[in-house]
Amino acid sequence: MKIRTQLNLLVLGMVLIPFACLTAIPVFQYFTSPQRYLLKGYKEIRALNGIDLSEDDWNNLEEQLKAIPINVQTIVYHDARILISSFPDIKAGTEISPVALFDYIRSTSDTYDYQVQSPILRRKFRNTPPPDAAAAKQAENTERIKFLVVSRSKVPPAEKNHFSNAYLPVFIALLIFEAFCITVILNLSHTIATSITLLEKSTQKIANGELDTKIGTHYTRSRNEITSLSESLEKMRVSLKDDLERRTKFIMGISHDLRTPVSLIKGYAEAISDGVVDDMDSVKKSLAIIHAKADQLETMINDLINYVKLNNTDWRQTLEITPIASIVENFARSATATAEVYKRTIETSVQVDPGISVAMDKNLFDRAMENIFTNALRYTKDGDTIRIVARDSADAVTVSIEDTGIGIEPKDLEHIYDLFYRGTNSRREGGMGIGLSVVKTIVDTHGWDISVQSQPGKGTCFTIRIPRG
Repeated sequence: MKIRTQLNLLVLGMVLIPFACLTAIPVFQYFTSPQRYLLKGYKEIRALNGIDLSEDDWNNLEEQLKAIPINVQTIVYHDARILISSFPDIKAGTEISPVALFDYIRSTSDTYDYQVQSPILRRKFRNTPPPDAAAAKQAENTERIKFLVVSRSKVPPAEKNHFSNAYLPVFIALLIFEAFCITVILNLSHTIATSITLLEKSTQKIANGELDTKIGTHYTRSRNEITSLSESLEKMRVSLKDDLERRTKFIMGISHDLRTPVSLIKGYAEAISDGVVDDMDSVKKSLAIIHAKADQLETMINDLINYVKLNNTDWRQTLEITPIASIVENFARSATATAEVYKRTIETSVQVDPGISVAMDKNLFDRAMENIFTNALRYTKDGDTIRIVARDSADAVTVSIEDTGIGIEPKDLEHIYDLFYRGTNSRREGGMGIGLSVVKTIVDTHGWDISVQSQPGKGTCFTIRIPRG
């Protein structure tokens, strides 16, 4: 659970729990109040046919019952029967004589203080009222009903401070509230402290150069902002480690590939300087070799500079909407002229709607196709065929460059895009092993896909898939 969510729950609990407790206290008092049982019993005795009272008298009785304090137990007695009772040991409906009732009161008077009231109520007329006032007054005097309302409360213990029942729900509510707050705070502080401690240890090791130290999220089962931060730092660690490995490999590759031309230049220059090569023809041949190797060094250095620039992705901010068909057609015309010089057969087929355009860097796309085409020229022989095919579909445009050359060994296929990697069939050729790495970088940074199919001795086909839109 996210830390912000946990804090929101804490605040919500701090608001809702006291509110719920304040609501529960009167509910609790209602359900534990003797009045609840008295008023319920009042409704029952009012439904009895044997007691006919006027509406005013029923209301008067109800008001008397409501006026009884909450902590007072009460019974309503009439005609040798308990009509309403909140006494635990005397149930409503019990038949008991007046003598027995007063004996019970006397026997429990040391535990309870009793109060007995006798409200006199008038019976309502069942039939037609008397014809005159005198007859009505006489009926009124003779139709009175007597109830006994017996109330009692416990005698307070002498010199004993007791905890009022009214404060018990408040005390319980406070305990629940404190337990909730403490639980949430402890859980939150434990999550934060554990996470930050592990992050601090891991990042300290990484800062000291220990890039093999994994930043894990195993210390918590739930996801929150700190676990997300840990995952981002872990991705950064892996990226830093990969960059360091690439940089190391990059430097080693440069050192290896630059050493050969530098050694030749140095050797021929020393031979001329020491007089080992003294005739003019030999000097000219040595200078020609030095010049060729210098050109090779310049080309290699330019390739390295371009590769470094390519990995700076600021160029992606200047992509332009460009028609694909025109670019591929222009490249195919240039490739056809080049293939004639190298005595290769070239076949082109561009079947792409001229209206299809995508955001791209035109020069980099040209460079990617040029690198693939250069490899096709390098690994084919006179008379071999190179095909440039472009097709469009509902969702993408595919550009394929296929040759009938020597092909690529299966074990080399998964490494052909690695920087400075040179396959088994390419080690006799020149180059630094940068070309396909550049192609892969261009394709990936554009958000495109590239695939390769190859069979040794039969040829190779590279396909760039460009999503439409």
